[in-house]
Amino acid sequence: MLFLLIFSSTIVFSQEEMLLNSKKSIPATEKWKFDAPTYSYSGYLNAQIGNNGTGGTLLVEIEASESKFYIGGTVYLFLEDGNVITCTDKSVRNTSEKMIQAFYILTPSEINLLKRNMITEVRLKVNGLQMQFSSPTGYFTGHNKIKSFGMPDKVHDTVTQIKQLFN
Repeated sequence: MLFLLIFSSTIVFSQEEMLLNSKKSIPATEKWKFDAPTYSYSGYLNAQIGNNGTGGTLLVEIEASESKFYIGGTVYLFLEDGNVITCTDKSVRNTSEKMIQAFYILTPSEINLLKRNMITEVRLKVNGLQMQFSSPTGYFTGHNKIKSFGMPDKVHDTVTQIKQLFN
């Protein structure tokens, strides 16, 4: 029975994909929902890592009120061992409904770090002309811990998913 459970969870995991700028799909982890308490519009940001064949692709996305808003600048991945992966902006962006997305390249050495250390936080910058009733702009940090009233905190096991994706 345990073998069947492990086997079926592997099948479900392997079906995740990342769509690169509405053109090409690559195998990916699930989308991780990170708690961003200072982002008053939705309170969350999503992160996902895909296997592009030569390393990884990081997708970060957040809900915004304006399609002209974008995620730009450096994105930081904070790891449980204290390391920080710095992702340089290559201006690869997309907008899907109310979600603004940005893609960043991860090197093989950065993927190896992610195979050993859980992502604890993601920091990004939302750019645009903030208006009175629009979503906020500026720097926001998403935490890999979703708090639920009366339930245990949820933490995404990023290490296991990244190991499965890159092995």
